[in-house]
Amino acid sequence: MVGTVLRGSMLPIVCCAALTAAVVVGGCARVVSGTARAGDPPVVAPAQPIPVADLLIEPTRFPTQYPAAVLPLKDVDRVLAEIDGVPAGSEVSPPECAPLPMLAQDKAAVAGTDDESGSRLIVTVTRPVPSVRARVTQLTDCPSFTSTAGADAGEVSEVTVDLPPAPPVDADDSYAVDQTVTAESAADPHTRTLTLVALIGDVRVTASWQQSGSSDDTPDTQALDTLFTDAVLKVRHKIPR
Repeated sequence: MVGTVLRGSMLPIVCCAALTAAVVVGGCARVVSGTARAGDPPVVAPAQPIPVADLLIEPTRFPTQYPAAVLPLKDVDRVLAEIDGVPAGSEVSPPECAPLPMLAQDKAAVAGTDDESGSRLIVTVTRPVPSVRARVTQLTDCPSFTSTAGADAGEVSEVTVDLPPAPPVDADDSYAVDQTVTAESAADPHTRTLTLVALIGDVRVTASWQQSGSSDDTPDTQALDTLFTDAVLKVRHKIPR
């Protein structure tokens, strides 16, 4: 060993092991080979995130009175904007009430309609998403605001917001929002949307009950709660803690 003084006239001896990689002390070269040695830990590739389409609840899990189908990707952004009550490109007043920018690059949605009542159930899964707490704060500070779609003469809608208690689900964060959009001029001037939201890791799950054209609508909370719980459980089971 380096630094050890041997008795007598023996000189310090340093041996370079001729293995796949030779460690050099005092002048020997260090050669690193790409060949794995017995006992080396295996190289593990980083885990790829599960696509949100695989996290989305199946249409067959919807209540029978809401026959459902997975929405084409081109329709998902529109549905997400409908849930927020503000169509894409709208001008919001006051501006601080405008929904937070949708950051999701991975998104999917499934929806079903009750033909008798005209109400819809919608489930979305998105990743990544803006801060859930920031959105709750924004909704708390904006109990009402206006949204103007289109150009200067676009349709003006009044949006009112209520925050019911957060749903009790196994998630990192959750909230509920009951939102009513009343348009000044439209075939269906009144649209109510009750949405339950859960955050699991970097994935947001929402389930919404929505109905247009009636001012005395009563949300189908039983169907919504069951669907939301099932949708959250599917994501929870697939994403490890």
